[in-house]
Amino acid sequence: MPVFNVAPYLAETLASIAAQLPAAGVELLLLDDWSTDGSDAIGARICAEIGPAASLHRQAENGGVAAARNRLLNLAKGDYVWFIDADDLLLPGAIAALHAIVMRDAPDLVLCDYRKRGRDEAAFTGTARRIVSDREALLHGLFARRRMHLWTKIARRNLWHDLRFPPLACFEDMAVVPHLFLTVRSHYYEPAPWIDYRVREGSLTGLATRTAGHFDTAGNDALTAVLADIMAAVTAGLPAMHDDMRYCLAQFCAKEYTKIGWRLVSTRAGRIPWQALRRELRRYRDLTEAASPLPFAALLRTHRQHRKFGRWFVLALFVRLAA
Repeated sequence: MPVFNVAPYLAETLASIAAQLPAAGVELLLLDDWSTDGSDAIGARICAEIGPAASLHRQAENGGVAAARNRLLNLAKGDYVWFIDADDLLLPGAIAALHAIVMRDAPDLVLCDYRKRGRDEAAFTGTARRIVSDREALLHGLFARRRMHLWTKIARRNLWHDLRFPPLACFEDMAVVPHLFLTVRSHYYEPAPWIDYRVREGSLTGLATRTAGHFDTAGNDALTAVLADIMAAVTAGLPAMHDDMRYCLAQFCAKEYTKIGWRLVSTRAGRIPWQALRRELRRYRDLTEAASPLPFAALLRTHRQHRKFGRWFVLALFVRLAA
């Protein structure tokens, strides 16, 4: 668990985990990333109360969540790794349910759902409560549901052997999760919420993409770079992918383009000349379309064939705006 300036949340988060820890078999690792609000003291106190199963480590300087997670991977000794954010809650019964699955089926990867603002949310689309050995189905379920967050995914530690988080300020989950899934031989999806996701002001991804009245060019450029990388990796990793997988990936790229386009138009329309706005739309269209396994014109035809008229309309609108 990376920890950085989460003092109002950390004690409750750790209590939700401590209440479920078995007598043996689970290690709780915290890494303080040079907090300035007393989070490290809270973590140290609660780790001491838990006992040998919990430990707090400290970075020499603030290095960001990617560097913190990479160090935690180096420190971890267990068979499975579960990254939990320091401001979220582990729902009752989660560890016991996970333990039962890994002892019975020993999958490479376990996926769970989550709760947000009191509502249960699915983090995956696919076969549930059965071990599955189909990498394309796993990746299809990931991209179809569009939930790239790492805290609903528990993977064998050995899958991380050659994989680390890139030094990004945001989108580090999206940059890594598809690469992780390309190493998975078997997975198990438990459609029950194990995490209570607490929406917090100051989320890096939110700041990069959703800050009201502001368009973060650097953040959105980083998003398109991550998109290009993961699409290239998945395309190379699934050379014989089916048409529905290709369509799923193309729709993922198109959705990212229309989201960027909406952020751009909603924050800059009327503030910069229309031609400058159109140039930026065209640039993001070209970047996201280059990552897509289908040209957007072909995707629009496929939307019509599948009678996905809502998808067709939104993409056609932003393609037209960029023309």
